[in-house]
Amino acid sequence: MASLNSIVLNVLLYFVFLEAIIITSIIASLNSQEYDRIKNLPGQPKSPPISQFSGYITVNEDHGRALFYWFFEAQSESTRKPLLLWLNGGPGCSSIGYGAATEIGPLRVSKNGVGLEYNKHSWYKEANLLFVESPVGVGFSYTNTSSDLSQLNDEFVAEDAYNFLVNWLQRFPQFKNHDFFIAGESYAGHYLPQLAELVYDRNKLPTKYPNVNLKGFIVSMQHFYFKLDHINS
Repeated sequence: MASLNSIVLNVLLYFVFLEAIIITSIIASLNSQEYDRIKNLPGQPKSPPISQFSGYITVNEDHGRALFYWFFEAQSESTRKPLLLWLNGGPGCSSIGYGAATEIGPLRVSKNGVGLEYNKHSWYKEANLLFVESPVGVGFSYTNTSSDLSQLNDEFVAEDAYNFLVNWLQRFPQFKNHDFFIAGESYAGHYLPQLAELVYDRNKLPTKYPNVNLKGFIVSMQHFYFKLDHINS
């Protein structure tokens, strides 16, 4: 009986220890999120209130490579609305300077360039919006290994984008189970399907990779292949 009680006690202690680790991890993630929170920006309208975050996500520690992001929680019911990752194309076009600040983000640079104005048509009314400057070298995204900048093929970019997404979801674990969509335009006609394929393939290997709840992707004014893109021009 004493042996049985000891086993039961050890099992209970194991689960208590495991729960403590999980809670500690969640708290650490939430604290990390708050370091990235933007309370307000210069020239930002006082209303409506906008919950936004910005910072760096490391995608390759050995090379010192990190991608810069700007994230807006949905205007309402952010806990149930989907998460949407937006990528501009180019290649080399800033998702912050274009996608976020002039197209679908809730804040736009005013016409005279001295302030911000609210975008009443922003997609953040329907989704949590995540903008990332990709590939490395675009906007504020950087690498400490100069040779990376000569390796920027589509496979390289997809791998970095995947690592960004997985690591971002570790910082924002409350969005891990949300429906996830990828959207973008122009050369993102390459970035999006290649990232989607990588997520799809790795979701089939749950012992090696975390699950990403991918539901689909949206491409606007896509650039797939020059001759086909201009067939009706």
